Amino acid sequence: MAAFRAGRERHGRAPRGSLFAHLTSRSPLGFFESVVAQTVEFLKGTWPEELENLTWQVSDAPIGISKVDEVARFSVNREKFRITLFRIPIERLTHHRRTDRLDERFHIEQYVFQAAAELLGKDPGELIPERYKP
Repeated sequence: MAAFRAGRERHGRAPRGSLFAHLTSRSPLGFFESVVAQTVEFLKGTWPEELENLTWQVSDAPIGISKVDEVARFSVNREKFRITLFRIPIERLTHHRRTDRLDERFHIEQYVFQAAAELLGKDPGELIPERYKP
């Protein structure tokens, strides 16, 4: 009887997952950073002279209290030629419907384009190559 009992799960429940399964899963931060990295690389490839020295970083949220009523989604540092994307405001404060990963990706890319455009003093639409415009 003991051998039979050892072969099945406790109380007839399904097998339990590994304690370390979460370490290999894709976290939201990993997805967010991946989208930002891929979008920055796309922009650098599209605008190689203008964005060659562009650096970027992801931060959870802006530090300190802003004088503006709205929470910043990104910041631009022209001296260091760096953009910083704020993950929590982008993910939670502006995106009210979550349909799928592709929709999330487009949402994140939008802010990368806006930050890069502000850094260059351009309109975000100017950064999109002609071949991708309708």
